[in-house]
Amino acid sequence: MVENSAPSETPWALLMGIERSIRHAPDLVSFRFAVVSEPRRLIAYQQAVLVAKNGASAFRVISVSNVPTLDRNAPYIRFVERVLKALGKQDSLEKASVVSAAQLPENLRGDWPEFWPEAVLWQPLKAPDGRDMGGLILVRTHPWQTAELVLLDQLADTVGHAWHSLQKPSARLRKSRPGLRKALGLVAVLVTLAVLAFPVSQSVIAPADVIAHDPVPVAAPINGVIREVNVRPNAEVAAGDMLFSFEDAELRANYDVALRSVDEARAELRRAAQQAFGDAKGRAEVALRQARLALREEQAQYAAYQLSQVEVRAPIDGIAVFGDPNRWRGRPVSTGEQVMSLARPDQAELAIFIPVSDAINLEPGAEVRLFLDVDPLHSIPAALELSSYQPVKTADGVLAYRAIARFADETAPPRIGLKGSAKLLGDKVPLVLFLLRRPLVALRQKIGW
Repeated sequence: MVENSAPSETPWALLMGIERSIRHAPDLVSFRFAVVSEPRRLIAYQQAVLVAKNGASAFRVISVSNVPTLDRNAPYIRFVERVLKALGKQDSLEKASVVSAAQLPENLRGDWPEFWPEAVLWQPLKAPDGRDMGGLILVRTHPWQTAELVLLDQLADTVGHAWHSLQKPSARLRKSRPGLRKALGLVAVLVTLAVLAFPVSQSVIAPADVIAHDPVPVAAPINGVIREVNVRPNAEVAAGDMLFSFEDAELRANYDVALRSVDEARAELRRAAQQAFGDAKGRAEVALRQARLALREEQAQYAAYQLSQVEVRAPIDGIAVFGDPNRWRGRPVSTGEQVMSLARPDQAELAIFIPVSDAINLEPGAEVRLFLDVDPLHSIPAALELSSYQPVKTADGVLAYRAIARFADETAPPRIGLKGSAKLLGDKVPLVLFLLRRPLVALRQKIGW
């Protein structure tokens, strides 16, 4: 019955020594090692497996004798846990017993000879309050004796008590006082519901651009070809500064031709006036020449006006907002085509493009925080001024609502042309709706509810 023991040691003396070693284990690691190793001094076996209860009928292997490191994906470990789960569903693990392959389902019965011999002993381990903590599996080739079962039963009581003592006090409290556990669970549910009902502001983050407020457009006053752009993008200009100019060769030629046409019409008028004395037909010719002279003078005035518009000057002080100047040099433009705009640097606003999928209810005056790409760690406060009812397609091809926000009066507006992200705060809603709004919208769109 006993291997490698001194002749003077009785089984009960060995049992007390083993119990002492298990009770004095300083931690769970030492305890698990002692449980699968120390009983070999009292009872002969080839292998011992310590398992912990992990649910109603599931078990988890936590220690194996002669194995320094436990691999949870090893076929042997998985086989042991599957066997114990099957036996647990049959209520075959309530008391110490010798288990065999005949008790298993067909899918496990064929794997038994590969891992275990016929004589496999199951010894349940219970806490002092009677709760199932797990069990000890002992494997050997020869049958088990009644005296050995008695010794193991006594040892199991010590193992269960020591195991329960080494667990964390909070875990023992939860398991030994189910009423308190239910109360704590109810409190946790109530706290969770209270947190989910806490009102928070709906928010959306959308791309934003700093644009000029009420900029003055500078358009081409005449049809022509731009010869030179005299300012750089975002340059400060004063009223009267030249912004760009047109090619004037054709315009000067038209003006010269118009002046000569006026001189010719005047000469014809004088000749007709001289011939009109005493001639009724000549007097009619004078009226015609006068009308032609008036037409030529109008044409000359128009040519002079076109020539005067060759140089386009700034109507106000501001910043010239436009793209690459090389894009305009040598380009023909039509009357009214905008070339640039003039903006006042102290009058900027925020253009925000809210994707349709992220749209929330936003009222004028809603709080807006701008995070510039050049300074993402600091926000600039603003207030929503208006939001479009009709979505538009952005340059990126996204359908979005365009919103305008004004910076606070005490805040210096950022430079026109900077980009960033704007966070808009909407109405207050429960936290649960804030968290589930997007999933609910996606679900509604998918099922058509």
